[in-house]
Amino acid sequence: MGGRGPIEFVVSRAWSLWGGVLHEVNMRSSPLSLTAFAAALALSTTACVENESSLFLRGVVAITSEDCSATADPASAMLANGVLDTGLTSTYTAALLVGNQLVARGSADQLRTETARIALRGAEVRLETTTQQRLREFSVDGTGFVDPANGTSPGYGIFWATLVPSLTGVRPPTTVLANVRVYGRTLGGREVESGELAFPIVVCTRCLVSFPPEALDGDGECTVPSSDETELPCLLGQDQAVDCRACTATHTACRRP
Repeated sequence: MGGRGPIEFVVSRAWSLWGGVLHEVNMRSSPLSLTAFAAALALSTTACVENESSLFLRGVVAITSEDCSATADPASAMLANGVLDTGLTSTYTAALLVGNQLVARGSADQLRTETARIALRGAEVRLETTTQQRLREFSVDGTGFVDPANGTSPGYGIFWATLVPSLTGVRPPTTVLANVRVYGRTLGGREVESGELAFPIVVCTRCLVSFPPEALDGDGECTVPSSDETELPCLLGQDQAVDCRACTATHTACRRP
C-alpha cells in the first residue's frame, strides 16, 4: 500500500455551518480526500466560536449620576450585580459594555473602506433563578456601534438592553440571573454574536428608598420638599438609592418607612 495516494471517497452531500445557519453543499461531482474533508468540516464548525471571540461582553457599566450616561471605556466603573426595587419600578435596563476584537482593515492609501466595525442590532436574554429555573426568554431590539480593535486593544461600544421587562414570575426578595448575549453585523456583512454574560440582579421592595430623620414629619411620613432640594436618580428603582422626599409625591413606597 506504500505506493497508493490519499484515500478518496465521493461525498454526495455535506453540510457546512456558517453564521449559525446550516447549509447543504452539493459535492456529487468532486471526489474529496478524507483529510481535506475533515479540515473543511472543522473550519466550518468553528465559525460561531470565532464570532464569539470577535464580539464580547465585558460587563454592565455603572450609570453616572452627573449626566446619566454610560461611557464605552473598560476603565469605567462596572456593576458586580444590579438591584431592582419593585416599590419603584418593574423593569431593569442595563448599559452593556461590548468589545470588538476584529482588526481594522481600512486603508486610505489603498482606498479600502473599513469593514470591521460592528453595527449592533439586538440581544437575546434568558432569565433564570439562582437554581437555574428558567423564568423567561426574550429578544431585545436596539442599536449600537463598536469600532474595530486598535492593535491588541479591542474597540468598545455601549448597548442598552432591558434585562427584566416585567416582574412576571418574580417574587421579591430574590435574585435572578440575566443571561444575555448581543448580536450584530460588520460593515463587511458578516454576522457576529457575543458569548453569554450572566448578570445577577437582586430584586427587593423599598430597599433603595432612604428615609432621613429630617425628612419625616410628626406622623412619621416623608414630607414633600418645598423646592427641588432632592434629585431623582437616573433610573428610578434600580441600583441607586433615592431620598424619600424625591418620590413621596409619586410613589407610595416613599411615603412612610
